[in-house]
Amino acid sequence: MTSKSKSIATALTLVLSLAWGTSALASCDEIDPLLLLPESETCPGWIREGDPATAYTLEELTEIIDGGAYLFDSYGFVAAAFQNYAGEVAGQPSQMTLAIYNQGSVDNAEALYNDPNSGSGEPVDDWTGSGEARFQVAFGIVTFEYWEECFFVSIIVTTGGEDAVPHARCMAEQVMVDIQGNTSTRLPSWGDIKALFQ
Repeated sequence: MTSKSKSIATALTLVLSLAWGTSALASCDEIDPLLLLPESETCPGWIREGDPATAYTLEELTEIIDGGAYLFDSYGFVAAAFQNYAGEVAGQPSQMTLAIYNQGSVDNAEALYNDPNSGSGEPVDDWTGSGEARFQVAFGIVTFEYWEECFFVSIIVTTGGEDAVPHARCMAEQVMVDIQGNTSTRLPSWGDIKALFQ
């Protein structure tokens, strides 16, 4: 077999294996964020409080977050899920609210994250996701936000200040792992395949 034939065989094997390997996974815009809400004790000490809320239309989202819904809608909103958790930070009772928004595409989620109206904060330099993450501590409240694939995720811990940051990050990382585990691996570009022949 010539080296060119080997390159062709390698490229076809790569494309087919990736295609077959992701057949059980959904495209990102098809994933219901309700399925990504962590169960109680996924992050130690944090228990689900009440039933989750969901939104699949702008009207439903407006009922939950009022005027803020239009920002998400302007960046391709598909669906959202919300869950409250009860726990403790440094021995004090605290509340955590998790919001997961499916924005339909990677580009939409990233654009929403970069819109100044979606939030602000310090970048998380050691974030391991494919997107970006930031956190802010203000008046004892921690806000942790990031985008991953087609999702924008927001976590708010109401008490604890700096001590609450690891708790928010734990929840953020759990959701990130679930997003990565449920979405299709991106197929190689034609440029990547072409490079195999050179």
